[in-house]
Amino acid sequence: MNWKIIRASMVGTSHLENGTVCQDCCWADEIQSSDNKHYLVTLVSDGAGSALQGAKGSELSCEILLASINHAIEQQQNPLSKSNVIEWIKITQQAIILLAEKNNLTPRDYACTVLGAIITAEEALFFQIGDGAIVVAQRDIFGVVFWPDSGEYANSTYFITDENALKNLRITHVKSKINEIALFSDGLQHLALSYDSKTPHPPFFEPMFTVMRQRKTTNCDDLDEQLKLFLSSDAMNARTDDDKTLVLATY
Repeated sequence: MNWKIIRASMVGTSHLENGTVCQDCCWADEIQSSDNKHYLVTLVSDGAGSALQGAKGSELSCEILLASINHAIEQQQNPLSKSNVIEWIKITQQAIILLAEKNNLTPRDYACTVLGAIITAEEALFFQIGDGAIVVAQRDIFGVVFWPDSGEYANSTYFITDENALKNLRITHVKSKINEIALFSDGLQHLALSYDSKTPHPPFFEPMFTVMRQRKTTNCDDLDEQLKLFLSSDAMNARTDDDKTLVLATY
């Protein structure tokens, strides 16, 4: 597999005004197993604005989930198994509980959403707790994997630290070739999605994917910097004051 990948997390203007750091975290790369199988692994986590340590919660969630996925790949334990995802979430929750106890805090102080995707040449696994979204392209079909989960009340969502987090964990496994994928936190969902039709908003994605498709090399590190500039631009900040994370990958 040869995935071209770009990713960035940028602090929102509301956080800058409050003197708080970016509470989003992301990770994306291609991992090769010992039996020469390739996996695109992408993760996004958004720390709750109301959580005292939301930034640390999102960082730790990405760290533990990535370590768990890596272990499954290394041990050839089928990283595309739904049951494995459930175990990874439990392991991440336990890590957050231990960190909270160490710092005399509660797990809710580390509240964050999580989105993840693991993709091979023939199949893919997606999982999510909370809002934000995963958008995929399969041939000419462009769709949202899970619609952002707004929770029980207005302006709320679900977090990995919730006692009933597993009840709100959404997982799907598909046996088909995914050509392109985007993951983003809720700071971008009103720009990247059409709420009337519950579909992706192509004008948001196409300019960036077009540039990536034209690259003759998989090295897109310079585009990471351009993505950061785009996410922190005046035009973007005029439309959303929240932290913004975007991961894009094209095959």
